[in-house]
Amino acid sequence: MLSSSTGKKTANETWGQAAAWCDYSGTSGERSCGIMLMASQGNFRESWWHNRDYGVFVANPFGREAMKQGARSKVTVAKGETFRIAFGALVHYPQTIDLADEYMAFEKLSVADEPDSNNR
Repeated sequence: MLSSSTGKKTANETWGQAAAWCDYSGTSGERSCGIMLMASQGNFRESWWHNRDYGVFVANPFGREAMKQGARSKVTVAKGETFRIAFGALVHYPQTIDLADEYMAFEKLSVADEPDSNNR
């Protein structure tokens, strides 16, 4: 099962769409497991998702042109400047997790790790 922070539930619905997180969960035999990928809201741009029904999913803030979301991505970082993007991955048991709560915990960690963030 695929789900996203925007409430979409399939690879077709989430492919090329922006979302804070996506989660793949399912069963293998009698075991349930899931993998949640998260893109920080503090990144320079939101991420679009490359999701497929066979289990691949990728958050990409650079693929604007490929995702039909605008011009080709170009990010210039001047000498001495810092360019930071943050992503998280969580392996979990689907029955015991609240995905939105886990994303909020990730965001708190992500912001706390920012240089000069003052733990905002």
